[in-house]
Amino acid sequence: MINFIMNGIIRKNFVFGKISKINIKLLITLSCFAFLGNSIYGNFDSLSNQTITSEEMLWILWGVIFSFFSIIINAYAWKLLINNIGCSINNLNIIKLFLATNIYKYLPGGIWHFVSRYKNLRLEISNEKSIESILLEPILMLVAGFIFIPFRGFNLPTYILCWSSTLLFLPTFRQSLIKKLRTMKAKIFTNNDNIKDRDLAKNSQNISTSLFYPYKPLFVEIIFIFFRFVGFLCCVNAFSIGSLISHGELISSFSLAWIIGLIVPAAPGGLGVFESVILFSLSSHLPEAPLLASLLCYRLVSTVSDILAALIYPVKKIFKV
Repeated sequence: MINFIMNGIIRKNFVFGKISKINIKLLITLSCFAFLGNSIYGNFDSLSNQTITSEEMLWILWGVIFSFFSIIINAYAWKLLINNIGCSINNLNIIKLFLATNIYKYLPGGIWHFVSRYKNLRLEISNEKSIESILLEPILMLVAGFIFIPFRGFNLPTYILCWSSTLLFLPTFRQSLIKKLRTMKAKIFTNNDNIKDRDLAKNSQNISTSLFYPYKPLFVEIIFIFFRFVGFLCCVNAFSIGSLISHGELISSFSLAWIIGLIVPAAPGGLGVFESVILFSLSSHLPEAPLLASLLCYRLVSTVSDILAALIYPVKKIFKV
């Protein structure tokens, strides 16, 4: 009787745990979309009065160009990261793989670009190294994003807190981080392959101790964030509000919003989350209607850039370049 009751309690806790996770994901997503939708509704008349001339179109074009090159830079950073963990792949074009799969981040769940990369990588390198390279890449992006957050103004504790994130890639912290990430994210790979959770946990012990700090990948990733910001700045300038705020404050808010959009679950490509954070942090400093127009424009610009980047190699194949 006692065992029956205990089993019932365990099953209920499991079910409620699953439901709470789903509800949290759904709540965050719906809250961001509600906030963004309310802002658009409240500024609909002002948004409809926004005009786009040839000068604004030129700014938007520059936004597409910088966003497009940022994706290529991001792909190169991942290639350097794979080399940094001790893998040399000659039979697989890493940059081509990254660009082709990057568009999958917009699919529901936000994991399919990782899954696709893993399935290709494991044909050339071990399962452990494939998973390690995929799990470390978002961490590299997060650390690069934290570099710019203190630029809002000189605040020593903020600088120390944000820049100390670079310590995550020191060998001691890095080994621990990889083990924890493998344990937390195992189901992303085990649900889409034949690897067992216990095998993955066992393999997590086989992390190389000869780790080198990823100076080059991190530096290139910082350039990626900067190019991404310049693309956003072009959209802000297209609606004539770029001069109303310092670039330091703007890149700080951009980086924070980009990081939150990256880590928040159930938000493919940070859709809705990025825009909501920017609105919340900058609407008191900038006119809300032009800021909204800039955000909607930037979402279009970044999506078009992702599509163009994904088409690079197919187009080269067609024209045999």
